[in-house]
Amino acid sequence: MGDYLSARLIKTAELDPQGRYVFAAYPHGISAISGWVCFATEAAGFSRLFPGIRPWCMTLASNFKCPGVREYCLMYGLRSCEKRSCINMLKKPGSAIVLYPGGAAEALVAELGMFNLVLKRRKGFVRIALQTGASIVPIFGFGETDLFETYVPAPHSTMAKFQRLSHKYWGTSQPIFKGSGIFTDSGLLPFRSPLTTVVGAPIPVTKLDPKEVGEAAFNQAVDELHQKYIIALQKLFDDWKDQLAPNRKGDIVLAA
Repeated sequence: MGDYLSARLIKTAELDPQGRYVFAAYPHGISAISGWVCFATEAAGFSRLFPGIRPWCMTLASNFKCPGVREYCLMYGLRSCEKRSCINMLKKPGSAIVLYPGGAAEALVAELGMFNLVLKRRKGFVRIALQTGASIVPIFGFGETDLFETYVPAPHSTMAKFQRLSHKYWGTSQPIFKGSGIFTDSGLLPFRSPLTTVVGAPIPVTKLDPKEVGEAAFNQAVDELHQKYIIALQKLFDDWKDQLAPNRKGDIVLAA
């Protein structure tokens, strides 16, 4: 898959192998293929660029309840993205959890050449970082939204209502998309579009216990750190967009 997509991983800053990290990556696209290629495998040479760092890709807990899918996920080192699991994976120095906060909701607004991010209210990864003292690393995957052609139904259409219900009750979404086929022009394989993932500089985080500082103070710290992350992600995008996405149809839009 890495060769098929000409996958590359770009390092912009050093990561201390004794540190702990929350890799917060955008965009999710249809299936966060950049996360799989760059962090669950060595296709883009992660361990060469970041020696001493062990990335753990986190995925929906429901994936571990389906026979076959569970074993496949575990084989590639995937773990549940539930809060308890994320905190456990960050106990050892050199650990990094890879999260795509936009998740299934963002898959529903993914469009070719666009960067519609579900981020405004996605603060769970920030809370985990504060409770563990793990630095937050902004990551942007250029090309992720070019891997599939999507159809976004009108907000009040029956299909849109079904998609929202699916996401609400099952935690999954049902995006309408098409990619390349093996023997036909269309299918479920991603288009052969270059995929370049840029890893930004870590944002230092001071560990906070909500029980000690109080819920109000902790929530304020969450909001402040969340805003720092948004600014860092925007800067990462702006620094690389002209080089890695010259034919984009737009810049970052915070869809939700």
